[in-house]
Amino acid sequence: MRLRMYSTLGLILLLVLLVTVDRVDSNGQPRFKDASKPGQYYIFKETLAEGTQLDIELYATDPDGSQVKFSSNQSDFFNITPSLVDSGTIVHVFLIRRFDYETQRRFQVKFSVTDGALTVDKTVRIDIEDQNDEKPKFDRNSNQYSINVPENAQKGSIHLNFTTTDPDTNDGVTYQLVGDSASESKFEVKKGSEVNTITPGSIELKGCLDYEEQSYYEFTIVATDNTGNNASAIVIVKITDTEDKPPEFINVGSYNQQVNEDLAIGDTVTTVSARDGDRGVGMKSTIKYSFKDANTYFAVNESTGVITVKDILDRDSPNLINKGGFLSFKVVAEEMRSDESTVVASTIGVCHGSTANSTMIDVFITVNDLNDNRPKFDNETYEASVRENTRGAALSKKGEKGSVLLLNVKDNDQGSNGEFELSVNNSAFYVQPNKGFREALVTVIVQNKTALDFEQQDVLVLEVYATESSTRNVTTAKIIVHLENINDNSPYFTQTTYSASIPENSPVDTFVIQLQASDKDKGDFGNIAYALRGNNDGIFKIDKNNGSVYVNKAQLDREKIFSYYLTAEAKDTELSSTTQLEVTLTDENDNAPVCSSSDYVSQLEEDKHKLQRQITIQATDNDEKNTNNSKLTFHLEPSEYSGNFSVSRTTGLLTVYRSLDYEELNGKEDIKLVVVTKDQGSPQLSCTSNIIITVLDKNDNSPIFNQPAYSTTIYENRTNGEVIQVNATDKDKAGDPNSRIIYRIQELTDKFRIDPNDGAISVASGARFDRDLKSSYMYTVRAFDGGSPQLSGSCNVSISLLDNNNKKPVFKNLPNTTSVLENTVNKTFFRCIAVDKDTNTDLWYSLNKAESFYVNDTKGDIKGLFVIDGRTGNVSVSITGGIDREMVEKYELTIHVEDLNAEDPSPQITSATLTVDVSDENDNYPVFGKNHYEGKVTEIASEKLDSPINVITVKATDADQNKAIKYSDDSEDFNITQEGLIRLVKAVDREKQPWLNFTIFAEDNGGLISNASVSITLFDVNDNSPNVTLNKTVPVAEDTMTETVITHVMARDEDSGNNAKLIFILDSSRDTFIINSTTGAISLNKLLNREDTDGEEYTLQIRVEDKGDPPRVTIKTITVTVTDVNDNPPKFDGGNQPVTVLENENIGKVIATVEATDKDIGKNKELQYSVIEGMPLNATDLFRLDNTTGEVKVNASLRGNVGIYKLIIQATDKGVPPLSSNMTLTITVEDVNDNKPVFSVPSLPNEIFEILESDKADIDIITVKATDADRGQNGQVYYELVDSLDSRSFKLDTNTGKLATANVTDRETKASYTLTIKALDNGSPQQFSRITIQIDITDANDNDPEFSRSELESPYIIGSIEEETTGTVLPKAVNKARDKDENSTICYFIVGGIAMNNFSINHKTGVITCTTKIDSDQTPRVQSVKLVIEATDKSSSCSVKPSPVDYVHTKKQLLLVQINVIDINDNPPRFRNKTFNAGVTKDSSAKDQVIFKLNDYINDVDIINNNSFYLAGNINARPPKLVDDIKKNYKLNTIFGVNKTTGEIKANIDFDAGMFGYVWFDVIVNDTKGLSDNASISIYLVGQGQQLKITAFMGIDEFNRVKDDFVRKLTEIVGHEVIIDKIVGRSEKLGSKTDIYIHLVNKKTKEVLSTDAILNTFDNNYDKLSSFYKAFKVSDVVDPSFQAEDEAWSKDTIIYILVVVCLCFLLLLIVSSAMFCTYRRKYRRKLKATTTMAFDRPTDRIGSTDHLNPVNIPNSNKFEGHNPVFGEVHENGQEYFFTDDTESQKSGSSDFNNSLDNNEIEYKEMDYSVTYLGDTALPSVTPMEIASSNNFLAAALKQQEMAKNRKNAQLNSESEATTPNSKQNGVLDNRNLFTFINPDFNADENTSNGDVGSTMVINGLETTEI
Repeated sequence: MRLRMYSTLGLILLLVLLVTVDRVDSNGQPRFKDASKPGQYYIFKETLAEGTQLDIELYATDPDGSQVKFSSNQSDFFNITPSLVDSGTIVHVFLIRRFDYETQRRFQVKFSVTDGALTVDKTVRIDIEDQNDEKPKFDRNSNQYSINVPENAQKGSIHLNFTTTDPDTNDGVTYQLVGDSASESKFEVKKGSEVNTITPGSIELKGCLDYEEQSYYEFTIVATDNTGNNASAIVIVKITDTEDKPPEFINVGSYNQQVNEDLAIGDTVTTVSARDGDRGVGMKSTIKYSFKDANTYFAVNESTGVITVKDILDRDSPNLINKGGFLSFKVVAEEMRSDESTVVASTIGVCHGSTANSTMIDVFITVNDLNDNRPKFDNETYEASVRENTRGAALSKKGEKGSVLLLNVKDNDQGSNGEFELSVNNSAFYVQPNKGFREALVTVIVQNKTALDFEQQDVLVLEVYATESSTRNVTTAKIIVHLENINDNSPYFTQTTYSASIPENSPVDTFVIQLQASDKDKGDFGNIAYALRGNNDGIFKIDKNNGSVYVNKAQLDREKIFSYYLTAEAKDTELSSTTQLEVTLTDENDNAPVCSSSDYVSQLEEDKHKLQRQITIQATDNDEKNTNNSKLTFHLEPSEYSGNFSVSRTTGLLTVYRSLDYEELNGKEDIKLVVVTKDQGSPQLSCTSNIIITVLDKNDNSPIFNQPAYSTTIYENRTNGEVIQVNATDKDKAGDPNSRIIYRIQELTDKFRIDPNDGAISVASGARFDRDLKSSYMYTVRAFDGGSPQLSGSCNVSISLLDNNNKKPVFKNLPNTTSVLENTVNKTFFRCIAVDKDTNTDLWYSLNKAESFYVNDTKGDIKGLFVIDGRTGNVSVSITGGIDREMVEKYELTIHVEDLNAEDPSPQITSATLTVDVSDENDNYPVFGKNHYEGKVTEIASEKLDSPINVITVKATDADQNKAIKYSDDSEDFNITQEGLIRLVKAVDREKQPWLNFTIFAEDNGGLISNASVSITLFDVNDNSPNVTLNKTVPVAEDTMTETVITHVMARDEDSGNNAKLIFILDSSRDTFIINSTTGAISLNKLLNREDTDGEEYTLQIRVEDKGDPPRVTIKTITVTVTDVNDNPPKFDGGNQPVTVLENENIGKVIATVEATDKDIGKNKELQYSVIEGMPLNATDLFRLDNTTGEVKVNASLRGNVGIYKLIIQATDKGVPPLSSNMTLTITVEDVNDNKPVFSVPSLPNEIFEILESDKADIDIITVKATDADRGQNGQVYYELVDSLDSRSFKLDTNTGKLATANVTDRETKASYTLTIKALDNGSPQQFSRITIQIDITDANDNDPEFSRSELESPYIIGSIEEETTGTVLPKAVNKARDKDENSTICYFIVGGIAMNNFSINHKTGVITCTTKIDSDQTPRVQSVKLVIEATDKSSSCSVKPSPVDYVHTKKQLLLVQINVIDINDNPPRFRNKTFNAGVTKDSSAKDQVIFKLNDYINDVDIINNNSFYLAGNINARPPKLVDDIKKNYKLNTIFGVNKTTGEIKANIDFDAGMFGYVWFDVIVNDTKGLSDNASISIYLVGQGQQLKITAFMGIDEFNRVKDDFVRKLTEIVGHEVIIDKIVGRSEKLGSKTDIYIHLVNKKTKEVLSTDAILNTFDNNYDKLSSFYKAFKVSDVVDPSFQAEDEAWSKDTIIYILVVVCLCFLLLLIVSSAMFCTYRRKYRRKLKATTTMAFDRPTDRIGSTDHLNPVNIPNSNKFEGHNPVFGEVHENGQEYFFTDDTESQKSGSSDFNNSLDNNEIEYKEMDYSVTYLGDTALPSVTPMEIASSNNFLAAALKQQEMAKNRKNAQLNSESEATTPNSKQNGVLDNRNLFTFINPDFNADENTSNGDVGSTMVINGLETTEI
């Protein structure tokens, strides 16, 4: 035994050793597989950040499956992270240190992989791509340069050279100069040609320097590479001075002097002084002074510069007169330099030419003049005209209206000698201005209009005086003034008033009356035109020529307006007067009667002969009273029911002639009658009133059922829902209580209830039926109407019960066990049998798959293997089968049978179990472990295989017991052993067939055969080289874009895998081309340029190698030929050199030749020239271009075409498409100087200019302008002021010609200057012209005009105007301002005031005229307007209007004026309303009582409103009875009167208490001008018992202010017209009160409401009146008649009443206490009877939170059945309380609509009662509260109902299985069934453990279980 064990161990050790040796001997070498970029060549940017994953993936495998490790020789730059994949390891490479192109540009990285024993290396090349990460660096570390530059350096000269370096390879550096504007204008930076990384630069002079202007510059040079990296350096430039400035004069302000003409020879005039102009030179030069030109009057010292008088100065000499007393000359200051040579610069970039050593300055001397002239008018005699009676008007030139007469006065003296005063010899006029200086334009203005009267004198002669201020010498001029006549007489009527009468409805053009007026004026002013005012919308018209009045519109209606008050106007051209005209209308029958109401409504009970509300038709006729036109009769129109009624012909009273039956109306309860009211006029007119009589129904029909008996059936399990509906009808009025039907079941029942409204009978809540006990029910149903007396009808109802299916089916043969053969399909193997005791059963079988399962080691889903026939119960294997004994040997099925006709309970289902055993069958084939096997083997290229090679082992199994398996195959290359080993037995070549497929078989002993497929993949051996196909010559156009593929290298390898993966490599291409290492696509890497050296042809060597180990390589060559493209535009040689030509050059002369070259070849190089544009446009006319040679020639004469011309010349090649380049040839045509400058400004010689004297210099006078026809320098003009004494006071800009003052000008010192100005050109020889001008100094206006605050009041009243008039000239002018300046012209402007736009002002005379109408009838009223006047002297023509300002008293140039506005009567008086209401009391004397005051309700915006009031038309009254009552004693038109002045309306009679109704009439108001308005007033007769007194807590004045609002708001609230009868104010201690007596009038019927009706109306609107009372401080609302009675009561009476009331209350308390005790006992008895045996209790007494649950007793309803609380039992056990209490029946209360009680409980179930505790149990409840409380009854009834509901809800659940304790002595114990808390009651439960029971408190009622 031990020996056998050792032998076994030895064999095991030997086997392990052999396996280990075999593994060691077969350790394969790890291999790289190319999983990364082809070619193992990578380029990365040097800016990659640390941690970046590089696009390098190395994939290595080990044939032994061992895990390999990676490493590299550049671990300081790269980090290797390996990851395991399915068949090897892949490595990701991460950068751990940033690249730096400038330090290292290439890496040769060796990656190693090892399996621990063997190592393999792979080298990868990584090139670094340079990125721009370096800034340029200047050649000075300090980045600062400092240079010195002389100020005479020339433009373009270089003063600094520098360089910058940039280590980046792809950078191009640019330079920029950054500094201030001065630096950037003087210097510029330029860039040189780059050499490697060095870029030179230089600083060049861009603009001319001037040491004296700026001696220091500093700026920055910024060097920027092509990606924005930049560096900067500072450059400091110091300017050195040179001697280049002429001397400069100082103290130039003293070179303008004034001297008297008597100055002696040799006297000093002034001294000039100059200094050296250079600042930076140490040596200062000597200055020498001299005159530029010979000087007659003065001499200058050449050393000191002192100027003295040389000759006598005579201001009156012709020379000085022409010069205006001004002498000017030039003084030259010359610098005496040691070196007199002239500095000359180069001709290119000239900054400084020859530098002058001298300078000049103008000296001005003014010689003062003497006084020797008088003032003088321009004419001796003038003729003028002016309108009479016109103040403020200026005299006009005769015959020229609107042309003001201006007198021109001149005095040629200077200074104060030229001042004079102006005046006129007539006080009716004044002159403006009244003073003058040298010259004045004089206007003569009317001051007193009354003196100008055409009728008295039509011609005036005036004398105007000009008096010299200094000598008082006078000059006179005469003015002959012709007065113009105006219209100043108004027309007048011959009568003050007129009257006329015409019939109403008169047609148009009916003559009314003729008016006549006269006018004293003659001619056009005496022509009169007539017009009507206040013409009531143009009803009348008037002939404007003869004054005849006619009807204009056919709108005359006497009933609206019985008389018209018109104002007639007579007007000449301007003036007018008026008179009054009254037109009265006579009556015509033109008004139809007006029915007071178009509709009347009343009610009539059927079978009655009297209307419930009497109807009297009322109508009125507005025609004249007491005539046939207004006499009315009433007529009833025939209709269907008109025979049942009659109407009084005279009174309009409607009566019932014959009664009506409502049921015969066929539903027409409303009868319509029509009454026509007719007048007796001709033609006869009428109106119509509609009467609606509503016939009222009475209850005279009983309800009748549609059928006498009803029957239906229900199932016995019915618990709710409608069963049947009965229906009854009533012929009485639909919708009334008489026809409203309520249904009741006569018999007592708890099984059914009936809806009282619709008769629907339904199962009662909680009702239960059992057909076995009772099969049908019979009831009598009664229908009651709601009429009085109440009527009813009845019918019979039969309800039969139907049986229900309520028993479950039962299995007869289950549970059971059966068997089935495996693999059985669609076969029945068992039948289930079930029975049901119900007769109407429908059994259905089903298989409960959720409860069925198979039984093996575990339970599982049967997965639909079995099915059951629902109708027969047959159990079968499903049609799909699937029973396999080897999987499952047993199944347990759960079978359900259900009665589909089940009703209650539903559903009815019974379940049982069927066990199924599975029998075995031989049915399993051998099964391979896989359906498909895959294997791998290396290809064998030799023809013969030495020995078989094992490839793969397979295995098959069989589930059956006979498991012997035999293997076979169908392959010729492989065979399979009986152990399942598949071997290769023949040589195979992968290139012929990369894989081999065949089938293997497994067969068991039973002959069942299975198969599986086998795929053997052959591993490749790299035994084939790449086969390459390509184009040997490839042409490429030189404009091909980079990345464009130019050709493809095609290659393939017969091998597979890496052996077939090819890499394309371009060995030489000069980086111009690249090849895609994967696709072989060769593309352009750099742009081609055929013109470059070696750019025409490239030879590319292509290398294709596979990735085998070792790789196999194929090499090919491609020649790339670059074809020419026209990509080089022509290029002009020599740049754009300007060309100069004289204007007299010959035509055809070649002046320039342009030449361009092109680098392209062939046609692309051939050029032609053209001019594409000439500037200016005529350039192409003057010059021409040879298209072939490029010669530019003169084409036309150039004379007169001096200037610069530009030709844009284009050179175009002949390529396709052609390319071109442009150049601009600048041709300057130079002028020949042959023209003198010509002055255009001033245009005339000796022109005089005036300037104001000023205390400032530099006052511009004129800009002279001269032009020269020459061009260029020859045409450039500059100006000189010829030196003289006068010229020294002025200065002239030599370039612009602007002449300005050099010194302060003072007119009093010198008033005139004469200057000579030269215009010179820059030509050679130089040409010039002269012009002489005179400059006069005028006095400056430097003082504002002022109004005297002491002389003129504020506001200054200047007159009055009538409103609505225009053209009125205000009598007072505002020309009151005075100006301290003597030569100022004062202008007047309206600059403020709200009415400033309504007036205009004569700006010179100050006369104000009203231009726009002013309406004084505004709110507030305009009685005057104020204007703000401003006096200004800013413009002599008064054309400069000041801006609007407000009046400020301290600003004396402003004047506040007031104009009073006179109101005229131009507005009619207006009533505030068109209708008014008032009341007059009948209980006191109404006569002479002021009822209404019309004047309080008039609005007249005019100030003068003398209004008159009249009663218009007739007085009317309603109803007719009131008319009759009044006419018994009075005339109707006399009962009221209107006071003409005050408008007070008073009653002229006393009204009797028996009079009822109201009176109305029209009133009219008109003013003195005939303007009028009308209104209607209604006065109601108010008796005792028709008034209401409202007391307001406010004074009577305060109430009067809110009276209208009081009436309006109260009317809106109550809906009736509110009329105030009387207002009484009274004072009390707490304040003033006002009593307002009012009455109310129905708006429709015009009836006055009684006080009770008023109070009822107030009560109905109490909510709305609350805010009204608060708003108007209402403290009391009372009936004034009651108040009168209350006030009559005595104090003793009140005390007596109080004593009686107290005794009554005491007696009532005693009686109530006795009744309480009695009813308390009775109520306790009734409560106990109500709840006896009607309570259920909780299941558990102890700890239960349930309440006692009372149950409703049947028929405990107030209106149904019996309850001892409400009544006695009837014989049939029921009681109905249908009484005559129709109000309760009609109310629709819930009690009335309740059905019969449907909550009956068997008395055996009731074992509880309720008691309540004594008084001590409710200490907080009074006996009265207990007696009146219904808590007891509510608690009992409500709790009983809820208990019943809970009981019924659980009856079904107990019918199947009742617990042993659920019955006691055959009676259900309901205590176990209910648990409920009523949320409607607050119950505090107190549980007791005693034997008595539990006690609970429900709504304050304590209940105890007994």
